[in-house]
Amino acid sequence: MPIHPHLLLLLLLLLASSNAHCSKLPTLVFTDATALLAFKLKADVNDHLHFSPLTRGLRFCAWQGVECNGPKVVRLVLQNLDLGGAWAPNTLSRLDQLRVLSLQNNSLTGPLPDLTGLFNLKSLFLDNNYFTGSLPPSLFSLHRLRNLDFSHNNFSGPISAAFTSLDRLHSLRLSFNSFNGSIPPFNQSSLKVFEVSGNNLSGAVPVTPTLFRFPPSSFAFNPSLCGEIIRVQCRPAQPFFGPAAPPTAALGQSAQVHGVNGIIRQPYEKKRHDRRALIIGFSAGIFVLVCSLVCFAAAVRKQRSRSKKDGRSGIMAADEAATAEAAAVMRMEMERELEEKVKRAEVAKSGSLVFCAGEAQVYTLDQLMKGSAELLGRGCLGTTYKAVLDSRLMVTVKRLDAGKMASHATKEVFERHMESVGGLRHPNLVPLRAYFQAKHERLIIYDFQPNGSLFSLIHDLDFGHWLLGAG
Repeated sequence: MPIHPHLLLLLLLLLASSNAHCSKLPTLVFTDATALLAFKLKADVNDHLHFSPLTRGLRFCAWQGVECNGPKVVRLVLQNLDLGGAWAPNTLSRLDQLRVLSLQNNSLTGPLPDLTGLFNLKSLFLDNNYFTGSLPPSLFSLHRLRNLDFSHNNFSGPISAAFTSLDRLHSLRLSFNSFNGSIPPFNQSSLKVFEVSGNNLSGAVPVTPTLFRFPPSSFAFNPSLCGEIIRVQCRPAQPFFGPAAPPTAALGQSAQVHGVNGIIRQPYEKKRHDRRALIIGFSAGIFVLVCSLVCFAAAVRKQRSRSKKDGRSGIMAADEAATAEAAAVMRMEMERELEEKVKRAEVAKSGSLVFCAGEAQVYTLDQLMKGSAELLGRGCLGTTYKAVLDSRLMVTVKRLDAGKMASHATKEVFERHMESVGGLRHPNLVPLRAYFQAKHERLIIYDFQPNGSLFSLIHDLDFGHWLLGAG
């Protein structure tokens, strides 16, 4: 006569209790077996798992897909078994030594349970099921995770920015679900496989060194995505240096910066006037040089005619040599002057944004001014912003307080200091990329760091509790 699954579980618990008195093995031996049977009870509605509550001792380690290290399950692979139920809470999440869990290619439904107990988990494969809901926050407490595959399910909600805190993550597959919102700025150097295609994601794909490695196919079938990585132009963003705000407006009252044009507009407009003057002067200089050459040629021609009339062939040859030499000297001087003026024009065109030694000039001051900005914080020396350029490149812009800096550093001292700092390269230093200074303005530009600050990490509640426990 078949035994009801609830009766099987009850029988197992009674056997475990009775064996604790007549066997030398501790009851801990049966803990993982109980968790597996509890999972079967809710997930295996078609009775395809051959787990028996009559198994004694460590024989449960020979069950289908189970691999143990001593009395603890370290690997559980239950694939292609037509499991049609749900993953119930307090079942598999009690396998505290589990390293690999694969439930792929089944028909499991419902949301994922709390995964806090799987703190040793490294690989989780749940693809090709019917899981629903958002990913549980407990997933991001599993800092040993390396491989995650949630593709081809019905997960929804945003892709959590907490994914960027999993610093050992090697592969992440989230394709063909119903995730929405924007893509977090993944920048883990360990991440080698990344798939978010076939969702409802929107906005610009962040331009980080990690995400830039992946092809556009990794982001395909998301109609509202845009950005340089997938070669789709985004709508114009809020300008970083937008229309000037009233003088009484307090800069940085909200996350989005409005009226930052006062930072640099005045000296930049002055540069534009200087550029017009330079072009006019350059054109006038060319005209004067051409007129001089015409006059010089007329004088040479007149001199040649005189020489022919007088019959002084020797003098004419000397004059021709002198003329040729003078023309060559004038041509060299004209070319040198042209080259210097072109260089000055190029400097004016770049907006005087100075890049540090060895840095490629990948954007100009004009492009930086048109980018969107987000206030990151204020310090004793100035205000820091995150700027997103038209190319979706993200940089950090530090606007120095002109009043505090004026008394400490002149223009020459500031330039020497920026050149020295710009040459420093160390794994623990954020490299300085470029700087700008005008009469009343100084900006420094360096890489955007998406993983937060050391201050926020230290003052995080969970981390603080861990630090106190370790001490």
